[in-house]
Order: sequence, then structure tokens, then C-alpha cells
Amino acid sequence: MESYINYINSQLPDNPGDKILYKYKRKVLEEMTQRANEISSRGLNDRKVIDDLVVSEYPDLKDTYGEYYKKEKAAMNRKRNILLNVIGSAIYLICVVVVFLTSSLATKRWDMTWAIVVDGVLLWVVYLLSIGASSFAKMKKIFHIFARIFLMGAVIVFGVAAFIYVLAMTDLGSSWIILMFALIAMFLSDAIFTTAHKHRLAIFYWLLYIPVISVFAFIIVGASNIIAWRYAWIIIPLSLIIDLIIILFAIAKNKVSEPEVDDTWKES
Repeated sequence: MESYINYINSQLPDNPGDKILYKYKRKVLEEMTQRANEISSRGLNDRKVIDDLVVSEYPDLKDTYGEYYKKEKAAMNRKRNILLNVIGSAIYLICVVVVFLTSSLATKRWDMTWAIVVDGVLLWVVYLLSIGASSFAKMKKIFHIFARIFLMGAVIVFGVAAFIYVLAMTDLGSSWIILMFALIAMFLSDAIFTTAHKHRLAIFYWLLYIPVISVFAFIIVGASNIIAWRYAWIIIPLSLIIDLIIILFAIAKNKVSEPEVDDTWKES
């Protein structure tokens, strides 16, 4: 064991206060000792040969420690962030309740201040969903479906929070239009996400979402009296024309790229 300790220390000099380094050196020492016992159990009794054989199996301790350090540091950061989020969430929710009670008792407008609690909780949910979306987005593409769900959820919940705020604080009869904008933002955010992360079906989502968005845009424009209903309907067929343009552009782009691929193959 002494020879293993000397070898480990020669490869990784002590760094006072570095708990990760100490943990890694203990881990390697245990592995080397276990490996030596395994070899000796097979009938090899020459201690020097065993030590040399075990040491030869750990030639790049500096490189392996670098990888180990990154993983351990990432794990520590995750634990710290979870703890901070739990504590921060508790403090935030307590503050929301305190603000609600203080403003309600001061103004006696319980019919309006209820939105403070509801919106406070909804914004907290938006924050949690955003963390989930960001975390899954950093993973492999197979997990991006969860990032998209969390992202769309965050957008729509934020829209609901905005709607509730306007509903509670104003007498605006058409406040429900905010929900239409939220739905448009939800589909747009997903389409932009798939495009930004270069998903193969990104163009399909744009083709699917554009007509859906046009329906919500039609409702917004008509309900807001920006354009009369009898004219606003044109937005929907226009969305289909946009889809057709996108399809034609994609086909043209593929035709241009095909000769380039053929040329590359010929050159190779």
C-alpha cells in the first residue's frame, strides 16, 4: 500500500483544503488495493510484480482526476442550487403572503388583492418550469421533448398570471385576449426552440403551428375591432399561403444541396 500512496502523491501532489482531491486519492487507493488483492488471489505472490502491474493500470491519474473533478464540482453545484432554490422559494412564498396580507388589511380591497397570492404562486411555478426547461435543454436531444413541455408550460402559465392580474385590477372586458397572446407565444417558443437546437422536424412544427397561430390572431384582431370579422378571416388562408412558401423554399434548398453532396462524393 505504501508504494501506491507514493505513486498517487507523485502524480497528484497534495493541495491543502482540496476535499475533492483527497476524496479522489482515497478512491484510487481503495481501487488499487482491491485490485492487488484480486491479483494475489489468483496465485501471484511476488509483491513487486503485483505493485508494478497495478500501477501500470493507472497511468494517467492527472487526466482522470480532471474528469473526476468536473463531475464532482457539477454534482456539488447541483446540490447547492437545489438547496438555494428550496430556501429561496420558501422565503419568496412567505414574502408573497406577507405582501398580500399587508396590502389587503391596508386597503380592504380583498376583491383585488387576491391576485397577489395567485400571481405570486404562478410566477413561482414559471420560475420552476424555466429551470426544468433549461436543465433538459442541456441534455441530449432525446430529452428535449421535456424541455419543450416545460418551456411551453412556463409561457402559458405566465400568460395566465398576466390575465389574472388584469382581471383583478381592471374592469377590462376583453382581458381574455391576453390568453390568446399567451397561446401564440407558447407555440412560437416551441417552434423557435426546435429551430435553435436544429431538430430535424423543426420545419414540420412551423408548418403545423402557423395555421394554429393564425386562428388565435384572427380572434384577437376581430375581438379587438382592429379589423372587422368579415375581413379578418383572411388571416387564416394567408397562413396556409405562408406554409406553402415555406414548403417551396425547403424543396428549393434541398435541390440546391443535392448537387453539392454529389460533388463531394465524386471528389472523395
